[in-house]
Amino acid sequence: MKISVIVPVYNSEKYLNDLFTSLLNQKLEDIEIIAIDDNSSDKSLDILKSYRDKFYPKIRVYKNETNLGVGASRNRGLIYAKGEYVSFVDSDDFIHPLMYYDMYHGRDNHKIDIITTGIVFVKEEASFQDYYRNRRGKGFLLDTRKDENQIIYESPSCANKLFRKEFIGEAKFLVDTMWEDVAFSYAHMFLTDHILVFHNPDYYYRKQSKTGVSAQGLRFNPKLRDIFKVADELKRITLNADRYDYFKKQIKLIQVVSVLQRIREVLDWDIENDCKIRLAQDLYQLCKLKYASINDVDQDGLNMRIDFLKLDKIRSWPEGNMSIEESEKDIDETLKLIKKKKAP
Repeated sequence: MKISVIVPVYNSEKYLNDLFTSLLNQKLEDIEIIAIDDNSSDKSLDILKSYRDKFYPKIRVYKNETNLGVGASRNRGLIYAKGEYVSFVDSDDFIHPLMYYDMYHGRDNHKIDIITTGIVFVKEEASFQDYYRNRRGKGFLLDTRKDENQIIYESPSCANKLFRKEFIGEAKFLVDTMWEDVAFSYAHMFLTDHILVFHNPDYYYRKQSKTGVSAQGLRFNPKLRDIFKVADELKRITLNADRYDYFKKQIKLIQVVSVLQRIREVLDWDIENDCKIRLAQDLYQLCKLKYASINDVDQDGLNMRIDFLKLDKIRSWPEGNMSIEESEKDIDETLKLIKKKKAP
């Protein structure tokens, strides 16, 4: 088996036909599809079973008895995966019919640990046949030891990648945690010596449809502090693999940028301005205490990810004097206050 495709599914009934059509139309036929229904309340499981009944054993379906989240569902899929490589596809997205063929055969039979390709953002109502592009290109080999700064420009998503299963071993996603693939993807990119990079329009991401991370940016998010769990996990994994010191500069930039992206979201929330600014400043204070300030990381990499107006605003904030524990407590208290004010 060449590739195991792991698909966590939660209330995605309106998108599953597009997804499975794109998976079943792959030019690379030697793939298995492992769907994990995360206790959906719509007809998703019925749709999955209908595909399983028609295409078993190519398609296998498992059901979580309770809603565990995408990280735990991916972890369960990894238990069943038999492929040389594993891929993770979100249930409301779809992929190009040449995606896996080009990625797998682009290795030229070399043992490549990670292969990545391009992401195309599409509207919620998009249909898979409307968006396929014929432009194809060859991949290039990224040497992480020689071009370490290039890693930060790769997407943190795990959905546009193939991971060699032997390489990731017993690795798991963080569970009950938002942005969990940031730690998983970046950590493994730092752990390998080579990444095969394609820029083909392969992975079609329905940005507006997301009920999780991407839709969360404009509304109150009580799990905001998860981003620090993610940033800490990135350091933990690379430390354990003795790669942290070599990539310390790049890892700190990713940690800081990840927090700044959450600060940018907070500044767009529809909440009282006093709470908004207090929460954003506490997040940045905690970021400085745990990782680095925006002045102490690579400025080119920073400017590529965060617009200069937000950076200027953050630079104008007064210096805080709280400890890590005090900052964490203040963030939690502010989130509770916002939640209470928003309650009907």
